Amino acid sequence: MGNPVSELQQLTNKSIIELFSVELQPDLHYTKSAKTAQYTQSGTDIQINLTAHGFSVGLILSLNFVTGGAADGIYTIKTVATDGNSFTVKALTSASITGTHDVTFNVNTNLSNPTVYLFHSGVNMSNQNIVWQSNTYTKFPCQAKGFKYSGKGTLPRPIISFSNVLGSITDIIELANKTTPFSDLQNAKVIRRRTLSRFLDEENFPSNINPYKVNNVDPTAEFPREIYFIDKKTVENKDIVQFEMVSSFDLPNINAPKKLVTHDDFSGVGRFVNF
Repeated sequence: MGNPVSELQQLTNKSIIELFSVELQPDLHYTKSAKTAQYTQSGTDIQINLTAHGFSVGLILSLNFVTGGAADGIYTIKTVATDGNSFTVKALTSASITGTHDVTFNVNTNLSNPTVYLFHSGVNMSNQNIVWQSNTYTKFPCQAKGFKYSGKGTLPRPIISFSNVLGSITDIIELANKTTPFSDLQNAKVIRRRTLSRFLDEENFPSNINPYKVNNVDPTAEFPREIYFIDKKTVENKDIVQFEMVSSFDLPNINAPKKLVTHDDFSGVGRFVNF
């Protein structure tokens, strides 16, 4: 993978790398095909067995490991068996999981249309895609702002803006609107991920060596993930598409705290105590 030397020289081992994922919602943004498969894990290789799956290398999946202990998350298919009955993804941590264990996930009935998009704005490493936790985040002109918490008042409602010069964002919106008219990607899940350059996968750099790492690269090292949902599309024209996002607490029927402590939980709740 190419990487301009001049750009690498501008990085430090404390440079923050900001990455985003957008997960479309099944039955709202696409017609789903729900899958249940079995998997095993050897080292960091997870093999998923599913007869005649029809998937290709590079397909991005949001996997839910029901049993066995593998970590739920976003995975990219790395290899596909020649018989078409299994495929592999790469885990962050090594493990040995044998026996019969289930994993569930959804795909678009039209496999050529993704259900998960991974991208970064190009800040710090602007001339290339970024591989993070074995997933490739595509460089795409965008700007996200408004994440800061003030500590008072309402929760932040970040704004994310995309270049639409080639009409690529409009195409995604139109595909989603074929499933649910005028949905405009509302309720799509957006995850903001941030890490430091020294924790990036080795393959981002020449000779597959991260020059900023301290000892070994830790693929799990990242800032706390921030999860938002698209609330509404605020701008769409031939130049940009802009969305306003909300945190999960701002969604309808979500209250904080999610659990109320009652007298049944702790006998002292709701009673006066004389000292």
